[in-house]
Amino acid sequence: MCAGTHYFWNILVSSTYIEKEERCEKMDMKNVIINFFPATLRKIWEKSECEWDKIEEIRIRVNKPIMIKERIKEYVLLKNGEIKEFSEGMDCNKYVIYTEKELEEILRHLCKDSIYAYEEERKQGFLVVQGGHRIGITGEVIHIEGKTYMAKYIRYMNIRIAHEIKGIANGVMKWLVSGEKIFNTLIVSAPGGGKTTLLRDITRILSDGTAECRGMGVGMIDERGELAGAYRGVASLDCGMRTDVITGGNKEQGARILIRTFAPRIIVMDEIGMRRDAESVLYAGVSGCNVIATAHGNSINDLKCKPEIQELLNKKVFQRIVFLNRGQHGMRSYEIWDGEGVQLCGENLLQEYLC
Repeated sequence: MCAGTHYFWNILVSSTYIEKEERCEKMDMKNVIINFFPATLRKIWEKSECEWDKIEEIRIRVNKPIMIKERIKEYVLLKNGEIKEFSEGMDCNKYVIYTEKELEEILRHLCKDSIYAYEEERKQGFLVVQGGHRIGITGEVIHIEGKTYMAKYIRYMNIRIAHEIKGIANGVMKWLVSGEKIFNTLIVSAPGGGKTTLLRDITRILSDGTAECRGMGVGMIDERGELAGAYRGVASLDCGMRTDVITGGNKEQGARILIRTFAPRIIVMDEIGMRRDAESVLYAGVSGCNVIATAHGNSINDLKCKPEIQELLNKKVFQRIVFLNRGQHGMRSYEIWDGEGVQLCGENLLQEYLC
């Protein structure tokens, strides 16, 4: 076999392998989504076809069409099994619509027919299932104790699909690490902007290490099980070989346990915003750990409107602030500022670093 033919064969084999791998990934995601539903409701999903791996959310509202959301498009599920892009004026008689009965069936299925075993999750307003997928639940709520409320009649669900995108953090790492020095970092975006996905990949890279930076111990506080995709305490998403994960407790408890018993170099936590969250960041800092965290917002001014985060900014706790934005076509970009309010990096696409 000549060199040119051999080269062509390698390319052909590699391309075929990648195509098969992509098909398997799409099929796996289809199975994941189908398994959100009880056997009585799966048939319509099983015969449906779409870009399963691109789905971000499935919105289920009682007596309303099922909305399937990608980056910038919305689709509806039809009674014939088709998934079509939503447009005004579509024949509403063709939509699949779930009643109160179907939503209750879905809830029982997700709770493995033991709804009372998931009471704590219901108080928080969401369930986390294997793979880190989060199902938001709401409807008529009842007062339980103190300031706690719980949905009694669940009439709305939002299935948020967890996506693991390895390499999404490649472009930002040079701004967060300098030799052996790690900069305390706050990642900021609007809901659904990709904070958790980016934080997870940063964690993986720091934990595993690179040619430029050796791997180090990371303590991950994953209150909702979404960051690590933790199910029954086991991370199902790749957070790195040197990462220890604590789920179920709050950030204050998590920081104390991890720092006292696992001695991490870095503490990572998702969505800070409450007083005790800020105290956890400060505690980790005075304990000698670097902190990488996320918060909701769109700008520095947004952050300054939140007293707890304003305090952290005033104390110069974070040396790097990464702002994530989502463009018209769903592409995510980032800008990076230092703790003094100086822009270090203008707008860059996150996706261009994937290879």
